[in-house]
Amino acid sequence: MKTIAKLVAVALAIIPATLATTSDASACGMSVRLEPVKAKPTPVQEIARAEKSLEGGNNKEAAQVVLASFSNVRNATAGANPLETRALRVFALAIVRSGGAVNERNAGSWSQNEWTPSANLEWAVQSLREIDAKRPNDPTVQADLGEALSKLPRTQDEALKLLGGLAQKDLMGSPFAYAALAKIKGAKGDTAGAEAAIKRCEEMTKAPGVCKPATPAAPAKPAPAARA
Repeated sequence: MKTIAKLVAVALAIIPATLATTSDASACGMSVRLEPVKAKPTPVQEIARAEKSLEGGNNKEAAQVVLASFSNVRNATAGANPLETRALRVFALAIVRSGGAVNERNAGSWSQNEWTPSANLEWAVQSLREIDAKRPNDPTVQADLGEALSKLPRTQDEALKLLGGLAQKDLMGSPFAYAALAKIKGAKGDTAGAEAAIKRCEEMTKAPGVCKPATPAAPAKPAPAARA
């Protein structure tokens, strides 16, 4: 019992000393607060963010995010690595949906090549063909390829066949692909077919400018001349 009493007495003596030391340290500005370190996004998270930007119509942002993780994405081999293949798809579609305008240089990345819009679109089509070859009969990949093919005059008939077949079977889940189909049908004089494709597109997205080209703003009326 005497031993227990001694231990209790020692403990009671230590507590005030500890509190005093803590108080003194705080008073002297010695207290240290560790701020939580924000974890760096993983490549998987970054490519998911790029996909979200792409579907939201932010083509340049999507390309920038891809290039930040895969600066040599143009050299990626379709199907060799699942994440690289996703990055390749996003970058190719960012080019397609920008009409060939998006490239490394205007996305803030270095490139020794200067890509013209037409060459850029040709590259995007070829890249999506390679992805399609690795994932045959995948409606999502086929819709991506059809959308890309619709951007080149020489491959529009191929695009019409591919996208039209998917739409007929109700296998097309991309509003961008329906918009591409509507544009081709309209150019060929199939007004009813174009309107049907636009309707399906509008059922999938409310984003402005996806299903129909944005209506240009009316020019401002000139101010009346001041009277003398």
